[in-house]
Amino acid sequence: MRYLVGVGLVALLQVGFSFAIILATRGGGSFVALGAMLMAVLGVPITALVNFLLIHADRNSPRSPHVLRLILVSLLLPAAQLALMILVSVFRL
Repeated sequence: MRYLVGVGLVALLQVGFSFAIILATRGGGSFVALGAMLMAVLGVPITALVNFLLIHADRNSPRSPHVLRLILVSLLLPAAQLALMILVSVFRL
């Protein structure tokens, strides 16, 4: 169950957030959608692998003390995509 939530659900949420960023910036004349897509192509599998390894390293403990680490790793991709969107909208790049 930990693998399903820590890897599968996180990957689905990241794909959904990436899709929302791509749809929100479509037709704006900038390359935010392309940047978000390229970040997602690399970021989602890397995040899934890192989360899998973090969960696998603590598989014997009944309560994983690395939940905060999983959350921080999982929020890196959406934060980078949101930062790209904000930078482009603020600085009109």
